[in-house]
Amino acid sequence: MIRFSQVEKKCTFDVALPLARTTYQRDRVEDHRRVILFFVALGLLLRLFLLFRPGHLFGITEYDDGVYFGAALRLTQGIVPYKDYVLVQPPGIAVLFSPLAFLARLIGTSNGMAVVRFITVAVDCANIALVGRLVRSRGRTAVAAGCAVMALYPEAIASSQTLLLEPYLVFFILVGLVLCFESFHFRDSRALVFFGGISFGLAGSIKAWAIIPALAVFVISIFAPRSSHPGKPLPFLTGTVVGFCAVALPFFVLAPKAFVSQTITDQLTRESGARVAMQARLMDITGSNPFTWLVGHSKTVVLVLSLIWLAVLALAVLRTVMDFTSLSVSVIACAILVFIALLWPSDFYYHYAEFEAPFLALTLAAAVSSSQHEWWDFERGGRRVVAFIAMLTVAITALQLFYESSISPAAQPSKLADAAIPAGSCVVTDQVSLLIVSNRFFASSPTCPKMLDPYGTALALSGGKTIDGGAQFNGKVTANWLSALESAQFVWLTPQNTRRVPWTAETKSYFDGHFGLAASFASGAGEIYQRVGG
Repeated sequence: MIRFSQVEKKCTFDVALPLARTTYQRDRVEDHRRVILFFVALGLLLRLFLLFRPGHLFGITEYDDGVYFGAALRLTQGIVPYKDYVLVQPPGIAVLFSPLAFLARLIGTSNGMAVVRFITVAVDCANIALVGRLVRSRGRTAVAAGCAVMALYPEAIASSQTLLLEPYLVFFILVGLVLCFESFHFRDSRALVFFGGISFGLAGSIKAWAIIPALAVFVISIFAPRSSHPGKPLPFLTGTVVGFCAVALPFFVLAPKAFVSQTITDQLTRESGARVAMQARLMDITGSNPFTWLVGHSKTVVLVLSLIWLAVLALAVLRTVMDFTSLSVSVIACAILVFIALLWPSDFYYHYAEFEAPFLALTLAAAVSSSQHEWWDFERGGRRVVAFIAMLTVAITALQLFYESSISPAAQPSKLADAAIPAGSCVVTDQVSLLIVSNRFFASSPTCPKMLDPYGTALALSGGKTIDGGAQFNGKVTANWLSALESAQFVWLTPQNTRRVPWTAETKSYFDGHFGLAASFASGAGEIYQRVGG
């Protein structure tokens, strides 16, 4: 016979166990949210600290931000890239910021650029949360590790200071991954996978590099076990095409040949003056700059950090072999492919490295993640790992703050420009961000040149060559600049103008004969020349 007390105990146990599991899972989710919020707050602190360095909010910190925000401002005038001027990137960023560009026409382009910079900081912090969301099913150690990389990665912090493509490229890729994957496996919902594809397509409309993770996810959706992705490849591919075409197709229809050549052909055949050294690339990709600033010995620092990342990759591969998941395979493949892609072109800029950041973060998370079948064992050890990550985070945060404090103030040319250039003047410059932060972007004359990107214009007109790579000897490039100079009332040149302007005998002769120095800035914002002849 079974005693009533035994039955009562069994029933109580059967009810209490699921309740305990539910309570544990709820507490675990809350714990993960606190970890994610902590690193988002930390990332926000580091990014705002740099943004509020002297001159960084309203000054000149980049070349590319003027091109991208300028493209959005041009759209408000009905002036279309590829058709009316050269833009060597897809149009997504211009479309995305066109509403703010309309606002900037009311509040001033300088204030508009400041708003853009705050938005970019917010998007970069959202990327931290998205990584945490992706890996939350794999334990708080994985969440802490992944979010820590995104929050502290030096080139992500630097890239968030103004309008660069990489923070937005990463954002839409991560949104796509969140929509496509749950608990490191493809979602059951075809609709969510379709919308994930749309997000990847939007990423591609911002920068063509998005094709790398999109292809990785698509291929893995084909070859992964059918039970983990029933019917997922087609919805993903369809969504990707729809997302890209929704933004890019109108521009392609207006100027198909120019669109293809400027965004694809000229980029693939780009010839710069000299190839950026491997050492410089690895410093940015591995996040070595703050450590090199502190201790010197850049080669040693790069070597050590490179070995650490290789060890992380090897551990992630081992864990993935033992516990196969579609997301782990995807991010490991992307980490490798993106790294190779960053080594391929002859030129390289610090913000390129941010494209690798989410895949490094997710690879590290995969390496330290707990298996769904042994979470109770790993979490006990995980507490020590989280404590180690916390101490390491404190140390790197302090180093990053000191490193940011050493960054020189940015040039603020607006007050001097106000005195030298009347509003509405036709100004030709080798860096359009000067005009945007000085509220001198819009010209009253419709014949004022529409050129936004002298560097990219040289690429497009010369078939992929930069000024350093021989474009200064191209007749089309020279003719383009002569035409611009003939229409200009003012010419604003930065110290980098020789890398963007084809100073041939013809252009130099015309410039010297028709323009005189009007203002010179000791801050590095260059010199303004005013027309003095007919």
